[in-house]
Order: sequence, then structure tokens, then C-alpha cells
Amino acid sequence: MRLKWKTKEALIGYLFASPIILSIIVFTIYPIFAAFYYSFTDYNPLNARNLEVTFNPQESLEFHLGFFQNEVKSIDEIKDYFDLMTFIKSDVGINLDTKKENIIKDYFDTNKLLKDFIAGKLNKEMKISDFMSIYLKKGSSAFKHYIPNFLGLENFKKMFKDQYFKISLFNAFFYSIIVVPVQTFLAIVLAVAANSKIKGIKFFKATFFIPAITSSAAISMIFWMIYSRPGILNRLLSIFGFQPIAWLENPNTALPAIMIMNIWTTAGYFMVTFLAGLQDIPTSIYEAARIDGASPSKIFWRITVPMLRPQILFVMIMGTIGCMQVFDQIYFLIKNMRNITISYYIYKNAFEYGNMGYASALALVLFAIILFITILQRKFIHEEY
Repeated sequence: MRLKWKTKEALIGYLFASPIILSIIVFTIYPIFAAFYYSFTDYNPLNARNLEVTFNPQESLEFHLGFFQNEVKSIDEIKDYFDLMTFIKSDVGINLDTKKENIIKDYFDTNKLLKDFIAGKLNKEMKISDFMSIYLKKGSSAFKHYIPNFLGLENFKKMFKDQYFKISLFNAFFYSIIVVPVQTFLAIVLAVAANSKIKGIKFFKATFFIPAITSSAAISMIFWMIYSRPGILNRLLSIFGFQPIAWLENPNTALPAIMIMNIWTTAGYFMVTFLAGLQDIPTSIYEAARIDGASPSKIFWRITVPMLRPQILFVMIMGTIGCMQVFDQIYFLIKNMRNITISYYIYKNAFEYGNMGYASALALVLFAIILFITILQRKFIHEEY
């Protein structure tokens, strides 16, 4: 049966869109579900490839026993020097939990291993998973692929006892509460200034927007030089008799210093959003207000700001998401744990501590918080005036 034209058109459309659909599935949807799953486990990325590592069993046994293979004639000579659990953990390099330890104690064929060692059969490279499948009488499936242990809600319970989780979450909230309103208001002011009909306005537009397109790493390094003890800021303050301050090393000043930098870099970016909104406001409204004798301040607060409500909502939502997820500036400039944010703490758990399961739980909590704040913003800040 011939396909209808609409069906053909839909199939062709999906065919052309398939690269984008697959990219979204692989790089967006799958990571979300994976993070949700890992948040209930003790997943450790350092252990994920552990069983695929190759090693030489003979060399490992020689190192463990203190004997070369050609020196040993019988098992009785070496059995007193062989400790199974130490060999598996330290010399083979397998991270064991209680379940796997019990499997090894019950089913590992030590005699076969030592006989093969004496016979010279172990002088070859092999994967750890293959080695375990050869010498385990039963339960070798537990060592074929890495499967994290299911912990249930343990990762989430752990947060209530984790002081750094509380500190990092408080810092993220504090950061957002200060930065979002200030950067939003400053972006509106910059947009109003950029929308003015004055000479050289194109130069000022470009100047305001440059920080938004500059590398975050480069900006962080520039501000590191500004905030350092011999930096420009301390030199300027020394003129007025102030002593040099280590702005980024002092926990009381480090986070506010980062806030100032973030406001400076993002206000110009959001200025473009408000500039587009200003150009949609009919000039007749401003002309009528001026004829009625309205002052510039009243025009700004009674006309400009209310008419920009859709843009304000968008900027506040995007600004909140960005501030709650702030990472790069903290990573580059903060050197103490009292000023870390939740995104940086997720990074440390995942890639420095190897606690990917706990990091996934933290990420899930952060996602829930951002979603809740976004819903509240949409509920209490209406787009229409």
C-alpha cells in the first residue's frame, strides 16, 4: 500500500531531524536518566574500568611472594607466604566490597593458581576479569562487568550530615540572591543607555557586550590579578591608606569578589535581551508620557520596567539557573572550602573523590531546587502587565 503524502512528509522530516534527535537522546536524555540511576548507587568511575585493566599474574605473584617462579618447586614452599585477600586487593588491584570478598573466600581456587604459577603458565598479560573467571569456581559473573551497589536513599541521607553540602548550598543561594537582582537591574539600565540616540552608542554597545563573549578562564585570570595582594585594586586602595587585602584568600571577601566579577560579565549579555524588548515598546507611549509631564524616573519605573516584564522573567530565570550552577569562577579563583558552591562540590565528589553516586544525588537535588525556583518565578512574576 502506498504511503500517504503526509506520512511521507513526516518520515522525511524525521529523517532529516534524526541527527539532532539522536544527539539530544545521547547527550541530554541519557545522562539525565543515568544520573538519576547513579544517585541511588555507590558508582565510582575509578572502578568502572578496573576489571578491564591488564596485568601479568606471574609478576604480581612474584612480587607478592618474594620468590621468582623458577625458584619454586612445590606449593608447600610458598603457601605460607600467600595471603589471598591481600593478593587480590593490593597486587591484582581489585576494589572489593563485602559481597565480593565473600565470593573470593568461598570460591577462589588458590591451589590451581599456585600450581599454574609453579608450572610457568602465568607469564602473560590478561584482563583482571579473565583472570577471575579462570580461578573462581563460582560467582565469576560478579567480576565480568562493573555493577555499582544499590544503596537506596543512603546518598540523600548522607547530605543531612554533610557540612560541605550545607555550606555549598547556602553559598549558591546567597550568590543567586545578590547577583540575579543586581545584574538584572544593571542590564536594564545598560539597555536604556544603549537605546539612547547619542553619538558613539555603537562603541558603548560593543564595550558592554565584550565581557559576555570573552573566555571565562581569561576573565578569571584577569580578576585574579586585580584581586591579588600586589594587584590593581590594592594599589588603588593604598592611596587612601588601606592595607593590602588577599581578596580571594579571605573567606569573608572571596565570594563577594566573585559576585562583582559575575555581575560585570553577565550584565552586558542580558543587556541585549532588554535592548530587544525596548525596541518593541511603541515610541508613542513615551511621547504621551512626556506630554503629560512625566519625569524620566517615572517613565522608567512606570512604563519601561512594566513593559519589559517578559524579558525580566526570562533574565531572572536564566540568571538564577546560571548562578545556582556557577562553577568556573569558583574553580579558578576560590581556594578554600568555605566559599564553594554546590556545582563545584558536585565536581569535587565526582572527579576528585570518585564518589560519582553521591555527586549524582547532589546533582539531582540541585536540579529539583532550580526547577522549584523557576516554577515560583513563573508563578509570581507574570509576563503580562
